[in-house]
Formats: sequence, structure tokens, C-alpha cells
Amino acid sequence: MTDELVYANLKFENCYELNNVPEPEVPKEKGLPTSSHSWWPVVLILITICLALLMGLMTLAILYLNCVLCPVNWKWPGDGDLCYYHSTEQKTWQQSNGFCSSQNSTLLLVKDTAKLELVKKIPRKTFWLGLSFRAEKKGWFWADNTTVTEEQKSWTNNLQLPHPCGYIYNRVIYSHRCDEINYYVCEKPAIQLQRRNNNQQEEWLVRSRGL
Repeated sequence: MTDELVYANLKFENCYELNNVPEPEVPKEKGLPTSSHSWWPVVLILITICLALLMGLMTLAILYLNCVLCPVNWKWPGDGDLCYYHSTEQKTWQQSNGFCSSQNSTLLLVKDTAKLELVKKIPRKTFWLGLSFRAEKKGWFWADNTTVTEEQKSWTNNLQLPHPCGYIYNRVIYSHRCDEINYYVCEKPAIQLQRRNNNQQEEWLVRSRGL
């Protein structure tokens, strides 16, 4: 009997002690290493510098913006200071010259090698030029009243009367009867639109570029 009581007491005490055993603490989650946070200021500084440089370039582009303007149906070849009109109808030399004059322009002047290169880009092979023989002055003149030089004559194929009007065929300059009909090309100075900042005040300059 005594042994059973002792056994019961021992069993009870063991249960009591097990119930009071403290549970192990759950480890708290650790954050990101503090070393990774130290990079953020550097990244922000680099982004700020890049944005500042980009804004500076955009400001320069806006303050000094140049545009070349040509009238409707006139073309700008991508360089130079002139606009060109390529006719879609055929006229006599006098009619062609009159149309160009009404547009404050002249028939195409081929006075230098740069114009000869431009002629290669014109789709039409044949068209009137601003070139004619003036009987009162006994010589060949361009539409801007300048005489044909010896160098320019080397680009032609026997300019002679009785064909007093100049035209171009397959990139070679010839003379022809003025009452024949042909296509034509007009040229006129382009308008340059320039925007700049003067004492923090915007101003637009419109300049007509000369021949």
C-alpha cells in the first residue's frame, strides 16, 4: 500500500514539472543586412546627376533651335539654304520663268558644282533652267543677272543661237527654243527660324537666307 502511494506521488510530481517547463523562444525574423541600405544614397546621387545632365542638354536644344522652313509643295533637299519647287506641268520658258517670279523665286541656277550634284537627285531628266541669251547684252546670263563664266560653259553642250533658252537634259546643259514646252524647277531662299533665350526672354528670329 505504501509503495503504491509513493509511486502515485512521484508520477504526479513529474507531470507537474513537465507542464511548467518553459517553451523555447521563437527566434525573431532578421531584416536585410544593414550593409545593403548603404548603397541607396549613392544610387540616388547618380540618378540625380544623370537627370541634371539630360535637362541641361534639352535646355541647350530648346534655347538654340534652328529650323529651315519652305512653302507648301516646295522641297528642302536636307542641306543648304534653298527651297525647290518641281513642276508637275509643262510650260514654255517664258511661262516657267513667269511662274517662278510670281513665287518670289527664279528658275534653277546651276552656277557651281554643288548644284550639279543636286541635279542628280532630281527625278526628272529634262527641265528648264534660269539661263538665257540676252541679245541686248550679247551674252548668256543667269536669271539673277550674273553672266555665265568660262567654267560654267564647260558644263554645257554648245550654247548657241538660235536657241536662246537653257535647259538640262540627262544632267547636261543645252540651249533650246524658248517656245517649246518643258518641265521646270524653281528655287528660292529658305526661311530660317531661330529660337534663342536673351536675358531669360524667349525671342524668335526669322531670317531669309540669300542666294
